[in-house]
Amino acid sequence: MRYLLALALVPASAFADVSVGASIGAGAQGRTAYSALDLRFDAAWPDITPETPEIRLGLGARGVWDDSTFRTSDWASPWHAITIVRDFEARYDLDDTELALAAGALAPAQLSHIVNGYRVALDDRWRTGVRTAAQNEDLTASLELDDVLDPALAAGGVRWFMAPPWGAHLALAVDPRAPAMAGPQTPVAIEAGLDHRLQAEDAELAIGAAVVAELTLGASLVAFGEGAIDWHGVRWTGRADVRVGTGTNGAMFGPLYRIERLAHDGAESTWDRARAGELSGAGAGIALGAAIPFGWLELGARARPGIGPLFTINGGAPMGRWVQAGVWGAIGERDAAGAAEVRIAWAKTLFSALQAARVYRLDDMDPRAVWSLTAWFGATTE
Repeated sequence: MRYLLALALVPASAFADVSVGASIGAGAQGRTAYSALDLRFDAAWPDITPETPEIRLGLGARGVWDDSTFRTSDWASPWHAITIVRDFEARYDLDDTELALAAGALAPAQLSHIVNGYRVALDDRWRTGVRTAAQNEDLTASLELDDVLDPALAAGGVRWFMAPPWGAHLALAVDPRAPAMAGPQTPVAIEAGLDHRLQAEDAELAIGAAVVAELTLGASLVAFGEGAIDWHGVRWTGRADVRVGTGTNGAMFGPLYRIERLAHDGAESTWDRARAGELSGAGAGIALGAAIPFGWLELGARARPGIGPLFTINGGAPMGRWVQAGVWGAIGERDAAGAAEVRIAWAKTLFSALQAARVYRLDDMDPRAVWSLTAWFGATTE
């Protein structure tokens, strides 16, 4: 399948901006020596005419050796070939509606107040998800599947500017694999709410309220606000919410959900603790960010009744000519994951990178946290 796809792309690549690259990495993951070979193909098709979409495609394949033993689980079945799709984006304007489709390693998901910075990858495996959206002046709709092979989040939402500046939204999220961990019934989170938006030349603000129902678990009320302002060349953003009720009460589909949904280290899963009423009460969250042309940084904190506080960081400086950097992290009371990378371009086509991370091994009986440090050296045609 990989070879057929590559052959099909050869004729199309004649009309695209194309680059290929390869890199080798070496380091350690926990007590295991880690080495890898990574291959990459990138192409971009600009929207030459209004009738053609703008498309970007990134393909990649990685072979990993743990203690000199090739990791066969990354390619255990023909279906794992889908992981070669690392980055796909397509945009198209249909009359007054913008259509967008993304696939590959998706950015953290934020959907109303039931999906709060959910991150699909808490290990070192490539995960391919799909996200699609449609937007016009009055309506925005989106659908998302976090991982085609191993889904833990299927979600969708609609926002309608029914009577500007008033708007209404409806969102739904479900863990397709939850019954195996949470009992015979699949927990479903549904949110419905109203908001009021104010806009000025350099600022915008939205405040509102919503009801969140977690079927089989409980329900909660949410009051929220979010805003942004451009000031002295910096775009400042903020989000905050306060909620009270039963169920997971803000602990659902957060950055550490893929770990917290599992019973491990002597603790029950999020679902079991919610059913026992341990997560009922009042909670709150806040996130503050700043963005400038060459980078951004956002810090967040959330108080979660019964499950402990959660702190997050997300930042990047990807536009530097010689040096790029990125960082993300989520620290809870019992679990934590994160990664940081510094990449240096020594010449136009040569680069090296240093990656440090705290990830989880999910192929054991219980999730096990390990630290990893990997140095990379690579070359590209651009």
